[in-house]
Amino acid sequence: MSFGTWLRRQREIREIPLREIADVTKISIRYLEALEQDRFEMLPAPVFAKGFLREYSKYVGLDPDEVVNSYLTAAKGSDEEGAEAEELAAQGSSRTSGFPALIIFITLFVVLALVFFLLRMWSSREPQREPPPIAAPVIPQAPTPAVPEEPEEVAPAPPLVVTMDFTEDCWVEAEVDGERRLSELHVQGESMRLEAIGRVELTLGNPAGVRVEVNGEPYSFEFAAGRVARDLVIDLEGATATDDEPGEDGSGQSGAA
Repeated sequence: MSFGTWLRRQREIREIPLREIADVTKISIRYLEALEQDRFEMLPAPVFAKGFLREYSKYVGLDPDEVVNSYLTAAKGSDEEGAEAEELAAQGSSRTSGFPALIIFITLFVVLALVFFLLRMWSSREPQREPPPIAAPVIPQAPTPAVPEEPEEVAPAPPLVVTMDFTEDCWVEAEVDGERRLSELHVQGESMRLEAIGRVELTLGNPAGVRVEVNGEPYSFEFAAGRVARDLVIDLEGATATDDEPGEDGSGQSGAA
């Protein structure tokens, strides 16, 4: 039984839906599915993957250390299988490259000779072409008046646009206009754009690694070092934020204003 299958069976025995774990732990359901399907290549950095497993284990009722150790063993075995497959592919490629050069040369020569023969046959059978007829003079016509095109309607720009550029890995939770809620992990070099009518509320796991712009203008906010910026409200008038102590797993369940 693979690690992911064992993990899924432990959850199903306790009759806990995967969506319930995602909602409570704020972990993206695609990462939870990747863990249960042994798709370790879809997971973020190992420190985040181990943090996900610890939250998962606590909620399901498993020993977090035991689960993390089992995951590390399974991930190592997966990497070794990938390396072995690459080695076999390289061996196959080397065998193919050892094909005798003489046979390749003979095959190329035969193909070129056949092409030359067919071209000679085609040119000897081509009939003599008659001179093209003289074209009649073209009488210019009056240009048709152009019909003015109606201007396309341009959709109005949203009144509040929040753009975030990530210089370091950062966990983001966002609520737009009190309805649409997002929970995502962004890595260094990625960007995120949020459009709202009046309000955006953010929680940033690593605010030091995020550059924020509001309607194209740089937006600055203060935060304590090592804390998570929680409940950061950005609207058309101003912004507020609060901070808390970090969570037990060190994944940044705390904030700073």
